[in-house]
Formats: sequence, C-alpha cells, structure tokens
Amino acid sequence: MPVVIVTAAEHPAGVDLLGGIADAVAAALGLGDGDVIAVGAAAAAVAVSGRGPGAGDWIVVSIHGSDRGADATRAARAAAESAAADWGMSHDVAVEGVWTEWIPPEPTW
Repeated sequence: MPVVIVTAAEHPAGVDLLGGIADAVAAALGLGDGDVIAVGAAAAAVAVSGRGPGAGDWIVVSIHGSDRGADATRAARAAAESAAADWGMSHDVAVEGVWTEWIPPEPTW
C-alpha cells in the first residue's frame, strides 16, 4: 500500500488535493479504493535562493512504496504531478512547480 506525503501551503481545499493525488496514484498503479493513503504536511513558508520569500507555491509529493518497476513508478509520479497541477488550476492557486519522488522502503536486514 503506497503512502503519499504531500507538502504544500495550507489551503481550505487541502483535503481535495490529497484525495486527488491519492486517486491519481491508485489509478496509475491499477489499485482500488483504499489502496493508497495520502497525508498532508503543511509548509509554513517557501523561500528561493537569491529571491527570498514569496517564491510561489511548490507542492512536494513523496510516494513511499515497494518496488513496482520503473514504468509503474514513473506513471504514478506523473499522475501525482498532473493531479497537483489540476488542483491548483481549479482552486486558483498559482503552483510554480511540483516535485515528485518514489521512495522504496529501506531493507530490513
């Protein structure tokens, strides 16, 4: 079961962002309802080197899950990125960028 951590600025429709990303990742991986969990982590502030604060909204999506192969993980990351961008457009949030990553579990020796 993939667990998705979404870091973004607080927003009244933040749960919609989480649900949209969870649904998109599940669809990309061929999973069903309840098979992907998304957790929100509110970003207190954003700053960019050389520009300081007010750099625009960035959404960081970290997908924690077992190895599903390069094609599946790439599809899940792309789906999450698209869902985050779509959410921004539908909620009038200027999303400057979306960063996605797939993080496999550490081996337990």
